[in-house]
Amino acid sequence: MVNINMIGLKTWFLLMFLLFSPFLWAQSENLRFETDKWDFGKVAEDGGKVEHLFNYTNNLSMPVVILEIRSGCGCTTPEYSRKPIKPGEQGSVKIIFDPMNRPGHFSKSVMVTTSASKQPLRLTVQGEVTPRQKSVEEQYPFDIGDGLRLSANFHAFAYVGRGEMIEERIGWINTSEIDLNVRFLPRQSSGFCRVEGAGQMAAGDSGEITLIYNIPENSTRYGTLNDIYDIEVNGRVMRTMLSAQAIAVDKYVSDSDDISVPVVQLSKNFIKFAEVKRSTTVVNQDLEIANEGETDLIIRAVEWSNKALECSLQAGDRIRPDEKKRIRLVLDTSDCDYGVWVDRLRVITNDQKHPMRTVRVTAIVVE
Repeated sequence: MVNINMIGLKTWFLLMFLLFSPFLWAQSENLRFETDKWDFGKVAEDGGKVEHLFNYTNNLSMPVVILEIRSGCGCTTPEYSRKPIKPGEQGSVKIIFDPMNRPGHFSKSVMVTTSASKQPLRLTVQGEVTPRQKSVEEQYPFDIGDGLRLSANFHAFAYVGRGEMIEERIGWINTSEIDLNVRFLPRQSSGFCRVEGAGQMAAGDSGEITLIYNIPENSTRYGTLNDIYDIEVNGRVMRTMLSAQAIAVDKYVSDSDDISVPVVQLSKNFIKFAEVKRSTTVVNQDLEIANEGETDLIIRAVEWSNKALECSLQAGDRIRPDEKKRIRLVLDTSDCDYGVWVDRLRVITNDQKHPMRTVRVTAIVVE
């Protein structure tokens, strides 16, 4: 015997599904596509563009016009006609995908808006791009000279805590027909960075050098570390240099109690002095720093680049829990050029989760 209530329940679920399923609702009153997804499978990165036709039928009783097809990526290009599509008429939308410089899995969508749309239709192409063999110049884009090429000549390490060592490997290749003796000579040194892996590089050989930052446990140095190396090849210093940057902070302790740590909060991340006459001094006290944690917030370092700026906050300042402190910024435009003036104030603290906060400071220097 058929359960009438069960039939009614199934009918109700079916109606709800049809009403609230965006894709089905859109399909029922737009162009009906044979499929909304196409898998290209494996595509060679250097094999050229691939394309697929999404075929559709206008199942409405009125003409429909494709108004727009939007793609979220420059690698995916739609081609379509803007001519009205008569009832029952068929057509297609061509989606072209360019795999160059996009190795690995891809899934790209375009949104189709028509004159009958209540919401756009989504068409998707996907597949796997097999990487091409890159040239030496692409793998090692930095030509140092005398046949030596590097995969990079700069690396930013972000944070490095006291008692920690972090490293980054940089590829090299000797494209010359002779052996090269390579040395990295410190031009600007923080005292915490070194380069390993240099020395004799055989003709035609390749390998890696390693940039290493090592901050001793008892170090009192905080803030930005900048290191620059001259590159010497067979006794001759090259014009291109190798550089690295890191920010020295307190070591992050993952199992620390969140309640018992300091939490830094700045009232603004942008300070604008507006128009300032040249050779004048102006003061801004809009910036406030607060400690929303349960232990003392310690200012480890305060940095800015331009000598025209001064800041009242200093390394060693302490802010108690729930305390706020106003920061006084002074700008002396005596040596500033006319026009837009910009600097960045960096505040490094013992807040483990957010050890550095940055405030952009601007002014317009006028006559």
